[in-house]
Amino acid sequence: MPFLNISAQIALPSKWDGWPFNSGYASDWQTSLATYAFSAAILAAICVFLRLLYGPKGIWRDKEMEREAEEARGRELAQLEADLRSGRITQLQYTRKKKAL
Repeated sequence: MPFLNISAQIALPSKWDGWPFNSGYASDWQTSLATYAFSAAILAAICVFLRLLYGPKGIWRDKEMEREAEEARGRELAQLEADLRSGRITQLQYTRKKKAL
């Protein structure tokens, strides 16, 4: 018979023994933690890559979005300065909100 039966296949050594992803649920907590850490590292790398491409000043970001964001920031700053002049906010509040913008 050219094919091995199931019990013989299970006994064969695997080249994936050290890989963090194992099959089944019977594993120790270090292997589970390694699996989660590896998955988180891959997800973080994807997020950073997308942030560089499409984030603020990204190379593939639409220039219209940059213009809209700058206009919104200007309107908020004008409103903040008007609030300071009218006395609705204090100088300290103005400074904090301006830094946040």
